[in-house]
Amino acid sequence: MRFTSCILLLGAALSQAVSAQTIESADFNATEALLEKGINITALPQLAALAERSSNAACSIACGSLRILYGSAVLTEGSTAYDSFTGGYWSVQQSSVDPYCIFKPASALDVSVSILIARLSQCPFAVKSGGHAAFAGASSIEGGITIALERIDDIVVSKDKKTVAIGPGNLWFDVYTTLQPTNLAVIGGRVSGIGVGGLTLGGGISFFSNIYGWACDNVASYEVVTASGVVLTASPSQNSDLFWALRGGGNNFGVVTKFNLNTIPLPGHLMWGGSRIHTRDQFPQVIDAFYNVGINSPKDPNAAQIMSFAYAQSVDLDLVSADLQYAKPIANASIFSQYFAIPPFIDNTKVRTLSDLTQQFNASNPNGLRETYWASTYKLTEDLVTEVGNIFYDELAAIKDAAGIVPAATLQVISKGMLDNMKKNGGNPLGLIEDAAQGPFLLVNLNMQWTNIADDARIMQANANIIRRADAYAKQNGLYNDYIYMNYASQYQAVVPSYGKQNQAKLKTIAAKYDPTGVYQRLQPGYFKLDGSPATGL
Repeated sequence: MRFTSCILLLGAALSQAVSAQTIESADFNATEALLEKGINITALPQLAALAERSSNAACSIACGSLRILYGSAVLTEGSTAYDSFTGGYWSVQQSSVDPYCIFKPASALDVSVSILIARLSQCPFAVKSGGHAAFAGASSIEGGITIALERIDDIVVSKDKKTVAIGPGNLWFDVYTTLQPTNLAVIGGRVSGIGVGGLTLGGGISFFSNIYGWACDNVASYEVVTASGVVLTASPSQNSDLFWALRGGGNNFGVVTKFNLNTIPLPGHLMWGGSRIHTRDQFPQVIDAFYNVGINSPKDPNAAQIMSFAYAQSVDLDLVSADLQYAKPIANASIFSQYFAIPPFIDNTKVRTLSDLTQQFNASNPNGLRETYWASTYKLTEDLVTEVGNIFYDELAAIKDAAGIVPAATLQVISKGMLDNMKKNGGNPLGLIEDAAQGPFLLVNLNMQWTNIADDARIMQANANIIRRADAYAKQNGLYNDYIYMNYASQYQAVVPSYGKQNQAKLKTIAAKYDPTGVYQRLQPGYFKLDGSPATGL
């Protein structure tokens, strides 16, 4: 039986609910909330029974109810569509997780219903935008409901062309190719296959961040489904505390179903960029160039850079990659002159479109491998960059024989321009604004891919060792910063506590206001919560 008429009534009912309730009342009742949306759970016998009793089959009942309401938008284990979905995650660890069902909502209203059903049944859930996290359970959940946002994929430019309303079901390649004819862009991801949702909620470094700041600092407003099923707008003028929390606070406050992002001009979507690869004898020159571009960023914020210490297993060769970008279609920007003086082993830099550059980055992030990411932050010095490289190669010696391993220590600069832009619209909770005077900072991202599950433990331990040793060196030399970038962190790292005690406490207060019973802490256990790390025991 399908409740089509109920679904048709939901839009009007939800509008009424938003005006009547913005913060959850102490006597909130999920059954009544569903009824307000046109869904009488007495027509869903098993779900109705949950109001009277607990159930050992909560997720069976929740998924069955969603199936009655939404039909083929719910995928169940054993179907070809289910297997295709779980196999489509970026990392093998995520693909190995088997939810009880997968729900693909088409609107904020559908998300609201699914959250209320999960809450009523006490079935845990996860939310997936692009699914580009490295560790299992980040945007998938064993035995629960995975809410996949891929059908919420609108991209609508405002009439005044100052903002774009973007659904979290989009990948950044979709966004950029859609915007290309308008000569407008947004501050978003640098890898074509990454989703809008996770990147933006975790911070979001862009090719243009030295000019405009991170993605989270260029959101005009959010549309958010709260724990009580109410859809709110969070902006500098509406629910401003929630707006602040979402600028780096992750999935702890609700499901964002629309990001209104500020636009930037990008004629023809043309810019310059690509990779220059160098051999070990050139490491000191490349490190010097990296440091100087980072320090001199305020002189030309159009320039961006990513430097990676790497190892090519097939030829047993240590390499360093300098990925350079310039926000205009100019191939010989003087700020990169030090890099240009170093003869590269490989050079594919050229004037290209933004979407083309993201595809190049995506090629170095293939699906279907085992993955791990780790992060740490330090004050930028040339000696520290050199030391990170030395520690990386020292620890790599124990794991470089692992089948299919592609290891890298990727370094970026959190520049003065980025730090200044974090102050916009009331700031963000990351904790870097408070430390801005100590910047610029060096952001370290360890990233490794491999093929054999038997190598997991030693590769994880090697990464933990690199971070531990680099942290120790930084602390000894007065260069350490607590901040851990959510989008690069491992499951063994405590991200939100790294924002500082005051910001963590404020985030908890905001979460308690909009989600007083902790639905997004208890029932959505994946990714980075307000306390501690997702995993322990390494």
